[in-house]
Amino acid sequence: MINSGDERDVVVLAIADQAARSVMRVELEKAGLTVIEVDDGRGACKAFREHNPALVLLAHDLPVQDGFAACVGIRRSPRGVAAPVLMLVPDGDVDSVRRAYRAGATDYIVSPIDWLVFAHRLRYVLRASKDYQRLRHIEIKNDVLLNALPDCVVVLDRDDMVTDFVPGQFKSPLPAQPDGPFRIGDWLPASIAQAWTNAQRTVCRSGKPVSMEFALDDLDGRRSYYEARFTQSIDDSIVATVSEITDRKRADQRIRRLAFYDNLTGLPNRQAFRHQVDGLLRDARETDSRVAVVCIDLDNFKRINDTLGHTIGDGVLRSVAERLSKSVRRRSDCGREDEIPTGVARLGGDEFAFAIHDFDDDGVLRSIAERVGDQLRKPVTHAGHEFVVTPSIGISVFPEDGESVEELLKNADVAMYQAKDAGRDRVRFYSGTMSIRSMHGLALERDLRKALDRDAFELHYQPKLELESGKLVGAEALIRWQDEEGSFIPPGTFIPAAEESGLIIPIGDWILREACRQANRWHQKYSAAPRIAVNISSQQFYQSDLQQTVMKALFEAGARPSLLQLELTESILMRDVDKTIAMLEYLKNTGITLAIDDFGTGYSSLSYLKRFPIDALKIDRSFVMDLEASNDSATICSAIIAMARELGLTVIAEGVETIPQADFLRAQECDQIQGYLFSKPLPATEFEQRFLAGSDTRFALGTAG
Repeated sequence: MINSGDERDVVVLAIADQAARSVMRVELEKAGLTVIEVDDGRGACKAFREHNPALVLLAHDLPVQDGFAACVGIRRSPRGVAAPVLMLVPDGDVDSVRRAYRAGATDYIVSPIDWLVFAHRLRYVLRASKDYQRLRHIEIKNDVLLNALPDCVVVLDRDDMVTDFVPGQFKSPLPAQPDGPFRIGDWLPASIAQAWTNAQRTVCRSGKPVSMEFALDDLDGRRSYYEARFTQSIDDSIVATVSEITDRKRADQRIRRLAFYDNLTGLPNRQAFRHQVDGLLRDARETDSRVAVVCIDLDNFKRINDTLGHTIGDGVLRSVAERLSKSVRRRSDCGREDEIPTGVARLGGDEFAFAIHDFDDDGVLRSIAERVGDQLRKPVTHAGHEFVVTPSIGISVFPEDGESVEELLKNADVAMYQAKDAGRDRVRFYSGTMSIRSMHGLALERDLRKALDRDAFELHYQPKLELESGKLVGAEALIRWQDEEGSFIPPGTFIPAAEESGLIIPIGDWILREACRQANRWHQKYSAAPRIAVNISSQQFYQSDLQQTVMKALFEAGARPSLLQLELTESILMRDVDKTIAMLEYLKNTGITLAIDDFGTGYSSLSYLKRFPIDALKIDRSFVMDLEASNDSATICSAIIAMARELGLTVIAEGVETIPQADFLRAQECDQIQGYLFSKPLPATEFEQRFLAGSDTRFALGTAG
C-alpha cells in the first residue's frame, strides 16, 4: 500500500475516457489512494484548488483545457509549485513527453500502463514529494530561526584590521573576546582568509554587496558551514555579517542526494551519470580523445527476486554495487562541494554503468570489462544464501558509436543485449549491425502488440492418439500468427520476442481462454471430444495468478476442468518446489490433468518427480527423432517409459514422424503419440471435419513392413 496510515492520500485523476478512468480508479484505490475524478483540464485545476491533493494524474489530451495547459495552471498556484504532477502520454510520443516537462510535469507515465510497476512508481513519486516538502519545511524553518537571531558582525578597515566585532548568539567561528586589534588571517585558515579579503576588495571596487560561503572543522572533525555577507559602510569600512548555515547546507545536500543518488545502493543514478558523461564528452571534444560507456546487466537476476523475494534481491544488488565500485577505477576528487561523483552508476533495476576516458585502445576497454566480470562472478553471500551473479556487458565508444550521452547509452545497451543473446556472461562492443537487429526486435514487439489488439492470433490443434488402439484421446493447442500480408510467422521467431518483452503473459492468457472455448464447443457437439493441452510459459506460471487465470478461463468458456490439460517444463517445476506443488495440487483437485513437457531435457530427477502431482510425461521430440539413428536415444526413451509405468504416469511421445518410430514406441508400451506421421497441427474447423465429424474416431497407424 502507498498509504499505510489512517489518512489516505488524495489524488486528482483527470482522464476524459470514462472506461479508462474507471480502470485507473480501481488501481489507485487498491494502492491506498482516495480518488477525485474529473474529465477535463479546467476541472483538474479546480479540483486541485479545492482538495489540495498529494498527486495529480493528467491525460495529455483532455478536453476544454488539455493536460499541458492544466499542468501550467496548477504550477501557477502557490500550492502547485511543489505538487507532483504525472502526465499520461501515449507510448513513443516523444513530443508529448517534451511538452509535459515544459509545462512543469514532475514525470510521465506511458499508456498502455504497465500495472506491475504502476504502484511502485506512484510510491516513489509520493515518497520523493513528501521528502522534498519535509526538507523544504526544515529549510524554511531554519531560515526563519537564523534570521530571528543576531548574526556575528565584523567591521574591517581597508587594511583588513578588525575595528569592531560583535559575536553572534550561535556557535561562531570568530573569537568571542579578541585581545586588541587583529586581522582576519589571525583566526581563519589562509585559503578562507584570502577569499574573505578578495570579497572585501570586490565590495570596495563595485560598492555592491558580496556574499561568500566557507566551512570550518572543529576539533572533533565536525564540519560547520557559514555565510559571510559584505557591505560597504559610509566611512569606507566593510561590514561583514556572519551566519551559520550548516542545517541549510545539509538540507541542500539531502535534496541533492534525492536528485542524483540511488536510494538502494548509494550510487549515482541515471541523471547523475548522464551529467558526468556529458562533462567527459565536452573534454573529449576539446582534446580530440575518446570516451567509452559501459553498460552492465546481471544475468537472470530476476530469478533471485522471484524465488527468494525482493528483500534478498536488494541485498545482493547492494553487494554487487559495492564490488563494482571497488573494481572500477575512479577519477580523483576535485574537492568541490557541488561536484557530481564519478564511477559506477545504477541506471535502474539490475543495470549498472560506468564511463572510461583517457584510454589508449579498445584492448584496454576489454581488459577493464573482463576485470569487472571476474569480480562479479565471485560468489555473493547474503542472508545465508550464496549466489553467483554473471554480467552481460555492452560497450559503446565516442565518437565512433555516438556523439551524445543518449546515443552512447542506447548503443551500449544494444551491445549488452547482444551479449545476452549470445549466451550471457559476455562482453560485446557496439557495431552498426546491432542497431539493425535491435530495430528488427522492436518492430517485432510492436507487431506483436498490434496482433494482440486486433486478435490476429489463431490456434491450431495437433491430435494425440492412443498408440495401441488408434483412438483420438487429445489435442495440443499451438499458436499461429498470420501477419497483415497473410504470411505465417514461425513460432520460433515470435515466441522468444514475446518472452523478452513480457507479452508472453497476455498471449498465454489468450491461448488458455481460446482453448477452453474450443474444448467446450467440441464437447457440446461430440461425445468423443478430445482433452485439449495448453503449454504454460515460465513467466505465465510465476508472474500471474495462474490458478485464478485458469479457473476464470474455464468458467467464462463454460468448460469442464477435465477437458483441459496443462503442460509445464521441468525447469518451471524446479524453481520453487514447495510453492509449485501447492499450486499443482490445487489445479489437479479441480479435475485438470497435468503433464511435464519436453521430459528428459531438464532435471529428470526421480526423487523430485515423485513429489509432483503429475498425470503424464511427454518425451521430448529430440529423442524420438533420433530413435532410428541413435542407440542412446532409444535407451533414454525406454527408460522414461519404464519409469513412468512404475509411477503410474501416462507417457506421450511427441514428434513421431515415421512408422519405425511408432513401432518402437508400441513395443516399449508407450501410451500416446503425436506427430506428423498422423497429422500436422490443423485449424479448428479442419481438425473437427477430419477427426470428430466422422462416425469412427479410431485410426489405423499401420506398421513397418
